[in-house]
Amino acid sequence: MWRDRRVIVTGGTAGFGLVLARRLAQDGARVLIVGRSPDGVRRALEACDRAGEATSDLQGITADLGRAGEGNRVAGESLRLLGGIDDVFCCVGRSGRAKILDAGDDLLRDYLTANLFAATELTRAVADDVAAARGHLVYIGSLAGKIVMPFLGPYSVAKSALAAFTDAVRLELAPRGVHVLLVSPGPIARAADDPAAERAATRYLEEAAAAGLPAQATAPGGTTSLSQLDPDVLASRVFDACRRRTAELVVPRKVGLLAGLIEWFPDGGRRWLARVIR
Repeated sequence: MWRDRRVIVTGGTAGFGLVLARRLAQDGARVLIVGRSPDGVRRALEACDRAGEATSDLQGITADLGRAGEGNRVAGESLRLLGGIDDVFCCVGRSGRAKILDAGDDLLRDYLTANLFAATELTRAVADDVAAARGHLVYIGSLAGKIVMPFLGPYSVAKSALAAFTDAVRLELAPRGVHVLLVSPGPIARAADDPAAERAATRYLEEAAAAGLPAQATAPGGTTSLSQLDPDVLASRVFDACRRRTAELVVPRKVGLLAGLIEWFPDGGRRWLARVIR
């Protein structure tokens, strides 16, 4: 379904964004990855080249999508490099560990910039092109946007905002033929050749130590016992959701059911959640 599609992948230089970009290129798409640093873009393209993948269908540009004007610039560069824009995967994000009462407004703004505003201007800039292609707008959220867990407060605030933004975009663009998908995954494992894997392994430890948080705060998913998701399996599920044009993909599904339980039974659902995370 992706052959000859012209696709932007933001946050495509590492993590799940890079996995999606590589899979899209393997499926025949022409992919433009967007990263914040020239070194990050270079390392991502080199990783694809070392894996023997056809990098002619993978291009990269640098942009800080949290800054005003950068989303419009990326859209313009995409039109120049790809000749059009059919689909966009918004994978930029920032996770971390902090107590909400210790998080100043500057920290909250940083989380909102990375997880929400990195998608908003670009969405406005590409909306008409994606609508003309009856394409896909895919936003990578988090389970933290559905259920608030200890030590993930600022991250949950930002991902909840992204979820609301996605719903609003869907209301406006679905009548024009655009498929808008919110992906709400649990913690995702890093691919072995991910250029940022080593740094990612130590970041939570450093944040928790600096904030005086307990050791369990550094676990994937905060204090939960969720297993890390296989990124390739998750990518396949994302593409299947695009094929079926569903509104949301929650992985693992049991957490989506828990989120629904909390919506229907706010007090009882939260009491049950509190027992689970002890």
